Amino acid sequence: MDIIMILGFCIVSAVVCKVSEKGGGEIKVIIVIAACGVVFLKIIGFITDISDEVKDLFIQADIDQQYLKILFKGLGICYVTQLACDFCKDCGENSLAGQAELAGKISLLIISLPLFNALIEIIKTLLV
Repeated sequence: MDIIMILGFCIVSAVVCKVSEKGGGEIKVIIVIAACGVVFLKIIGFITDISDEVKDLFIQADIDQQYLKILFKGLGICYVTQLACDFCKDCGENSLAGQAELAGKISLLIISLPLFNALIEIIKTLLV
């Protein structure tokens, strides 16, 4: 299974990071960034499969494709925000991680505004 390989790679990368801390912590950041990049490249295949399946479901349900874009943008924001927060926490910058998390939440709110507008329109039609 691919997930076993990915998780094994993450564990090995974490061990290498711990070992490299003793000689000098500078290389640890490079190892973490490289490992995150490798994992992201590996899961891109999963993402394309999932996006094709979800797109088919949206077509079958006759839902506007605009909402699919919002969904995937939101997932992307969540992934990048989590990555940035974890990186900041690893560097010992918890307050910076909190600010990155806040920025991610606000970005999600901004891109979801069309969904709120559609919801309000649905509620208006139900009340009339």
